[in-house]
Amino acid sequence: MRPAALTGRRAQPAIPLPARRIAVSEVIAIASLVAVLAGTALLVDPAAHASFDAPKRLVATAGAVVAAFAAFAFARRSRGLLVSWRALPPAARIALVTVMIALVWSALSAALSPRRTLSLDSLRAMFVYLLLVALGASVPVARGRSALATTFLAATAANAAISLLQSRGVQPLRLETFGTRNLTGALAGNVGYLTITVALAAVLALGIAISTRRRSTRAAALAALVLLLATLVVNRNLTALVSFAVGTTALLAAAFGRRSIAPIGAVILALVLAVVAAAPLRQRAATAIAAVRAGDWDRLTTYRTGAWAAALEMIRERPVAGWGPGTYAAEFVPHRLRAEIRARRRFVNPLVTSSYSEAHCDYLQAFAEGGIPGGMAAIVAAGALVVGVGRRARSRTSRGEAAILLGILVAGAAAALTWFPLQRPITAAPLLLAAGRGWRLAADWPDEPPP
Repeated sequence: MRPAALTGRRAQPAIPLPARRIAVSEVIAIASLVAVLAGTALLVDPAAHASFDAPKRLVATAGAVVAAFAAFAFARRSRGLLVSWRALPPAARIALVTVMIALVWSALSAALSPRRTLSLDSLRAMFVYLLLVALGASVPVARGRSALATTFLAATAANAAISLLQSRGVQPLRLETFGTRNLTGALAGNVGYLTITVALAAVLALGIAISTRRRSTRAAALAALVLLLATLVVNRNLTALVSFAVGTTALLAAAFGRRSIAPIGAVILALVLAVVAAAPLRQRAATAIAAVRAGDWDRLTTYRTGAWAAALEMIRERPVAGWGPGTYAAEFVPHRLRAEIRARRRFVNPLVTSSYSEAHCDYLQAFAEGGIPGGMAAIVAAGALVVGVGRRARSRTSRGEAAILLGILVAGAAAALTWFPLQRPITAAPLLLAAGRGWRLAADWPDEPPP
């Protein structure tokens, strides 16, 4: 064939290919994930033993299974696995391989666990939740990501509004609690779960506000951001505030590059002014500063040192195979006592509203339950994912979305240092979907596969 300029023929305009219609199976997958994000945020069953957690877990597991079947059972493979593997960038390859290693090691750890029945049950639940990562990397999520982001933001904003009402003494629900700690937990049921979800949604709202070109969308995102930030101020949760600050820094750095110094400085200044102006934050900051000056690390970390010491003791006893997924709660008390003997001090929590079914650090718990090899594989996978999404944020085609995903993932990683966002459906669902979507961007897979 010769160019038209050499043959004297007039070049024919290219005929655009028609947009691929969305299939019924994709609609079902998107609708199921919308139900997951809305249900894990808002669903409550007053008749259940665990009124908040039980219905949220049910909708998360059922929705993930239905969405996975709809998304993958009828999907057409466009190219071979070997071709797809060769086309992956290094970061996407590392993330994929190491997460598979972590899953295999988790299965081995469950099989060798002293509490095998408990561990195998937890392993099955973990595999169901990991379907959300695969769904995040799927075509239906690529096509329905706007609906999913809107659902998550709207549901979290509704929770934020309820929390603000509760802070003013208005209780839409009759709650039976010990103390006043969870009186502003809205439909999340726990202030920690609520504020971490609010921090993730605040990063999303800010990302939408700075990346969209529609004035109405920007105005709605900014309104949601103000509501979410007010909720963070009222509930004064340090983990959530730090997560928002770190996630916002990553978002702005990815979105603006070298020009991000001024926006990041503005965010820091706004947080400082909020601490000075808002009485709840000012009191929380004063308490933290006093604890640091006194060297009272128990009070500074809200008495998490005992939970961390127990996790370290578990790692010391079974460093390779670990104790098995889901065993931390059963092993906490004996290992806390052994940690007290080793340290020659008590790890006592005087707060009657606190419990340690989790290590309050997802990283330590991964090492304690899955062993050092499994924990290292999971951390390498997460690091490779963040690097891959960060590199993708430099491209022009998907810079805005990649920057938002990077901010959400970094905020979740920061929250996992002193909390357990991957172990509660209200925070795990958006984080796992964001991880899968981020991996698809890092892999440079097109959102619309060839027909």
